[in-house]
Amino acid sequence: MLTLPEELMLLALDDAQGTVVQNAQGPLKMGLVSAALTELTLTGKIRFDERQNVVVANPVPTGDSLLDEVMNRIARDRQPRAAVSWLQALPNQIRDLEDRVLQKLVQRGALRVEESRRFFVIKETRFPQENSAFERSTRNRLRDVVLNGAQPDERTMALIGLVKMCNLIETVFPFAEWEQARRRIDELTSPQFAGWQYQPPGQGDPYSMQPETSGGMMMGGFVNALMFSMMAQSLFWGVGGWGFPGMMSMGGFGDLSQQGEVLLGQEGMTATSDEGGMDGGFDFGGDFGGEF
Repeated sequence: MLTLPEELMLLALDDAQGTVVQNAQGPLKMGLVSAALTELTLTGKIRFDERQNVVVANPVPTGDSLLDEVMNRIARDRQPRAAVSWLQALPNQIRDLEDRVLQKLVQRGALRVEESRRFFVIKETRFPQENSAFERSTRNRLRDVVLNGAQPDERTMALIGLVKMCNLIETVFPFAEWEQARRRIDELTSPQFAGWQYQPPGQGDPYSMQPETSGGMMMGGFVNALMFSMMAQSLFWGVGGWGFPGMMSMGGFGDLSQQGEVLLGQEGMTATSDEGGMDGGFDFGGDFGGEF
């Protein structure tokens, strides 16, 4: 089974050219980090502690060098950090991030390596598709949930969040399906659908990650699958993601107050979206009926 970083990379590649499509080139590194963190979460290797910091839950190696490096960096850190701290730091800390995922896909037989020289001097390496079955399986899972109404599982939901974060909707779906796909993906990646329960002030921790008890799977099971990709969405694009006080604290890696439409402060945070393009962002007052 492919890991989430591997599935994301396959979707981000032009199958014939073997290079990352232009619209994903900017966010892909953070997307791959988000995918790795999500993979580790879904497999029980990392978790959120009571302060909503990321901690290692099971240090046994996965056997995947990228996942193990991410896990080891979290384990070695002197103090637990919030999710957004790792999302911002790891893309710069992990060397050859994209190439490592590509090489793993070559080993699996999904891609092949083609090397050439431009102007007889500049070496270029491309990774065209070798076996289409890998990507076809991934795309079929996405289509079943996004367009055909199939019930999602955690891994497919995680991939949907990563597709949105990496600006790949127009790459994964044909032109005629763009509007339907965007609308459904915004719905699937909303905090309400994922199962984030908002508790007004005075009724416990207002940002606790407790799924609602009455909504079954659709309202309780996808917070972990979407958490990192939707935080990365808010961090990288400023719209269409999730942002929560405490969980979005930078922990020494910088200040998000200038990042697009995401506004952070000591008292709280709101995340807003523009009229067109990516939406799905929210603020606590507007979406949950109340102010803080």
